[in-house]
Amino acid sequence: MTNDVHELIPKTVTLVRQWLETAERIPVPSAAAQLAGMLKDEAGLEFVVGFVDEVVRPEDLAVAAHNLSRIGKNPPNFLGWHLKLAVRLGALLAPAAPKIVIPIARKVLRKMVGHLIVDATDSKLGKALTQLRKQQVSLNLNLLSEAVLGETEATRRLEGTKKLLARDDVDYVSIKVSATVAPQQRWGFEETVTDIVERLRPLYQIAVSAKGTKFINLDMEEYKDLALTMEVFTRLLSEPEFTNLRAG
Repeated sequence: MTNDVHELIPKTVTLVRQWLETAERIPVPSAAAQLAGMLKDEAGLEFVVGFVDEVVRPEDLAVAAHNLSRIGKNPPNFLGWHLKLAVRLGALLAPAAPKIVIPIARKVLRKMVGHLIVDATDSKLGKALTQLRKQQVSLNLNLLSEAVLGETEATRRLEGTKKLLARDDVDYVSIKVSATVAPQQRWGFEETVTDIVERLRPLYQIAVSAKGTKFINLDMEEYKDLALTMEVFTRLLSEPEFTNLRAG
């Protein structure tokens, strides 16, 4: 058996080299290249999410301008020198001219990441999902929002995700366990798990009672949330009503 494995190594290396050479000859779509650059940059994803939450979302242009003046001071490198310069200039001018700067800033961001971010309002989401599915892609929806600092935002995030999953045109959602409750003390681990399980159970009930297949993914950004996420996930899927539910 060992000899057979060793004999496969040269063939495997040759095959992988062929794949890499073929991949290099395939043109990379600009959107894919931009996404790769954003994810490689340590500050890239944080900048985009922060921009969406604090500059695009606020209805008050003065609030958005104030946020842009703070966020735009140190734009990430993946933007390139010309966009970094534009962001810094926008950050400088936004407080004085929010009605001019903010609409331009929002338009530029939508052009950059429009293939990744869609408006989740009822009037626009359905049309956006239809257009995306024409590209024959699977969609994993994750609500962007402000950091969860209290019960109000935690409830809003969870209710928004439940509303998404209940739609006939949505079959996959992600949510962070840490986003379902206000910040918890680490020494109250058992109480926190019980609380989150109670909060998430209705979301899983939506999935298990749906006519079609719906998938819930428990997401996390930091290693410190691993134990909490695993325990919540295990307890939920151990409940009898979720025995046949696929989740991640």
